[in-house]
Amino acid sequence: MKQGIHRRVSGGRVISAALALVLGSVSGSAFGAAQAAGKSEPYASLIFLNANVVTMNPQQPNAQALAVNDGKIVKLGTDAEMKPLVGPSTQLVYAQGMTILPGFIDPHSHMAGYSIYNDPENWLDVSSINIYFKPSPGDPRCATPNDPQQCFIPVQNHDEVLARITARVAQWKQEKRSGPVLAFNYDPSRLGHSPSCKKPPQDVAFQCPNFEDGSARKQLDAISTDIPIYVTSESGHISYVNSPALEMLNICNPGTVQPQPCHMPTTNPKQEIALAQMGQLNEDRSLVATAYFQGVLIKQNKGVDFSGKLLQQAADIYAQHGYTLAQEGAAGFDVMALYAQQLLDWKRSDFPVAAAMIAYDAAAADFSKTVETGLAARKLIGEKNPLLSVEALKSFTDGSAQGYTADLKQPYEEWFKPYTEPLLYSQPYKGLPDISQQQIAERLKASHQAGFPMIIHQIGDQAIQNAVNALQETRPTSPPPSGKRDVLLHAPMITTQDLDTLKSLGNTMVSEMSSNVYYYALPECHQVLGPKRTLTIYPSRDVLRHTGRLTLHSDSPVTPPYPLFEIWTAVTRNAQQMPWYPKDQKCPPVMVDAADPVGGDQRISILEGLRAFTVDAAYQYGMDKTRGTIEIGKYADLVLLSADPLAAEVTRDPNLLRDIRVIGTASYGRYFPNPNGYQKPIWPE
Repeated sequence: MKQGIHRRVSGGRVISAALALVLGSVSGSAFGAAQAAGKSEPYASLIFLNANVVTMNPQQPNAQALAVNDGKIVKLGTDAEMKPLVGPSTQLVYAQGMTILPGFIDPHSHMAGYSIYNDPENWLDVSSINIYFKPSPGDPRCATPNDPQQCFIPVQNHDEVLARITARVAQWKQEKRSGPVLAFNYDPSRLGHSPSCKKPPQDVAFQCPNFEDGSARKQLDAISTDIPIYVTSESGHISYVNSPALEMLNICNPGTVQPQPCHMPTTNPKQEIALAQMGQLNEDRSLVATAYFQGVLIKQNKGVDFSGKLLQQAADIYAQHGYTLAQEGAAGFDVMALYAQQLLDWKRSDFPVAAAMIAYDAAAADFSKTVETGLAARKLIGEKNPLLSVEALKSFTDGSAQGYTADLKQPYEEWFKPYTEPLLYSQPYKGLPDISQQQIAERLKASHQAGFPMIIHQIGDQAIQNAVNALQETRPTSPPPSGKRDVLLHAPMITTQDLDTLKSLGNTMVSEMSSNVYYYALPECHQVLGPKRTLTIYPSRDVLRHTGRLTLHSDSPVTPPYPLFEIWTAVTRNAQQMPWYPKDQKCPPVMVDAADPVGGDQRISILEGLRAFTVDAAYQYGMDKTRGTIEIGKYADLVLLSADPLAAEVTRDPNLLRDIRVIGTASYGRYFPNPNGYQKPIWPE
């Protein structure tokens, strides 16, 4: 397939000379004749021709061509039917039989967070997941095969993490830098056996020394007590610091003398203060700390559009993987103001995605601060920008299963320091809630009263039960705003009883993080939750059976923002077998419980996966009248794919999704060709 497939009829750029000749003959003959005839219909700004248009609308499921004007779809039909709409400035995209779908809608992620870490100059990569689609060594696109900042070289054990941080500290000292050393996406649950681990070779992850065993501060101080070191986890719910970084954060520590007003944790202060002194920051302290250290970088780059450039880069990556609407899943006012700046002049903006803001104030225990943040951002943004809106408020009920901060009904399969400390945690260890069921109910009422639905983060089955109970309690007197839906976010351990309750309540969606099955099923099965609970995590089939709708999400930068990959994980339920991690006979490579033929197989179809990013995603936001299907009058948000993901050969072999390329996207009628669309996609690993 050639790279260039579009041009303007006159005065536009031509990417491929050969294709320009083809397009030129079309526009210069039959299409040009329509213009010369003086047709009275308004001209289209953008027309797609010779395409396989899959509308996701059963009333008109397919078309060959479509036309766009003023950001909206104005015509569906054949190539010939588009002729009267061609004018002197119409942009033609000759699709060569490729597939057009409604643009992919992001049900949940953190695009600003994704942009923060996509900064190899300032953030050190210590991940074992290819979050940023880096080429692997051996790929011609990997020009520096020994550099994990530019190519994907996963960390395999904790010793390698320490080595990367030590090398970065040495670099900072050599360059006489004064700023902190920052590292992102560390995850001890996925690490293999370290050479320095004085335990049997089969012991991995939490069974060997790591930052989450109560010794993070000690380990990082051994690297440096001069340069602040800050390490985020893959989930974002936990971070790790050395003494200088801890001092910068000024977290309250009762019984000590602190020179200025300190920062009190907003959830479980007893535990969080104790953990902070060990160099481990949980929940709100982690979220606030990441924002704090990114603020340090912004100050160091004063006078440069530092954040704006990073956000633009992230938006480009999202679009190049098919998104036309991205979510900012826990946004403070400053972040929302940054988006407003990027999309203020949205008609001329080269920002390739619309953005849905989910307001959240991580620094305040008082939820009224989150309400105020959402209302202030709504006032700033206004109601007339089709590319930017404040859609909901956010609340966390617990943390992360692989981080041992999920709130469970039954104890963890295994648990380790510091969670074995009886003075901090009840034993056997089941995790802790961030907020109570009563607090969830109060936040739901406050959110709805302010005119917002609420997105509720919950992971553990106890946290899920608390959220469902709170919804059931408040719904009769405090429903979400008309046309909007509350969202149970992640819900990996949700039960069929919970789902039936949600169905009876109405106006509630479940959004699942399908890619977690691929990346975390083995560690969770092996150590965290055990086989019985892991085999049916993220029960997508049950969600569809009991509620009729489902959305999928990446929670980027936790996992890569790639809808086709997320669909593949939900369709196959494949679990990644990392080469550095031991195989476990109790943990199968496909997360299907063969002993339970009804509830044990949670796989869905490709069509259901596509609906999760189009029709059902639009419904989740209450945008189903403007997005989600290709219909006349709806926004021209489109994705152009090199092949049809619903083709018979793909549905028979979902692995063929790996080969489908995103050729380009349209966001509110603005076409963005993918500069990498002619290359083989980098499939997440």
